[in-house]
Amino acid sequence: MKKAFYSITLLLTACLLSVTSCKKVYHCNCTFNNQVVYTQDLGLQVLKTAKSECSSHDSTITGEAWTCTVN
Repeated sequence: MKKAFYSITLLLTACLLSVTSCKKVYHCNCTFNNQVVYTQDLGLQVLKTAKSECSSHDSTITGEAWTCTVN
């Protein structure tokens, strides 16, 4: 019975880890004065990479501070 419990626990843990680290389609939305001014489809990526790419769009353009977040 212990072996079955440990096997099931290990299997569920592996499934949970694979779901959280899988690639998904992410979108980057940049806002200024609480209004979306720019949107980009980031495609199929891991969340960490998507956040990095989206934050690279944070900038000050003609005095406007854009804040970009991943959706």
